[in-house]
Amino acid sequence: MTWETIHPRTEPVFWHKAVWFKDHIPRHAFGCWVVARNRMHTRDRLISWGLSVSPLCLLCNAQHENRQHLFFDCAFTAEIWRSYVAAANLSPPTLFEDLLRWIVKPSNDKNLNRIMRLLFQATIYLIWKERNTRLHDNTSRSPSSIKVVINQLMRCKLDPLSRAQPNTPSTISLLTTWFTIFQP
Repeated sequence: MTWETIHPRTEPVFWHKAVWFKDHIPRHAFGCWVVARNRMHTRDRLISWGLSVSPLCLLCNAQHENRQHLFFDCAFTAEIWRSYVAAANLSPPTLFEDLLRWIVKPSNDKNLNRIMRLLFQATIYLIWKERNTRLHDNTSRSPSSIKVVINQLMRCKLDPLSRAQPNTPSTISLLTTWFTIFQP
């Protein structure tokens, strides 16, 4: 009773299922949670706090860095994300808030839905990691090399999940779905 008085139950935020779902990768989910709350220390936020930094995106050096640009509008990022949604023949929304709603159920295929949520989080995590590597280490990777890392990460995550799926003639494994769509 006291706990409920101090901590009243509230409705989960609309992006809850996009971030906290079964089989998420904790570090990726945490990164996605921070991005969903718009709490990443992007350059627009640093400038709003009075820091004297260049407003330009570290990945493309062409536009001002903010959440929308860094994770979706940047040419560097778009090359990574769009290749996956194109392979899956999906048309995601272009605004981040809308994408958080869409990613919960981007298709009618359960396997593809799970894969896309994992892929979304892995992409966000590795884009942020690349951005910080460029800032702190003065090294950079190409979008294609980041896709290689994402592909390897996805295969490693989907393999045990596929083994845990029921083994029936009508069941298509997550890994089979991955290879069929993303690495034919």
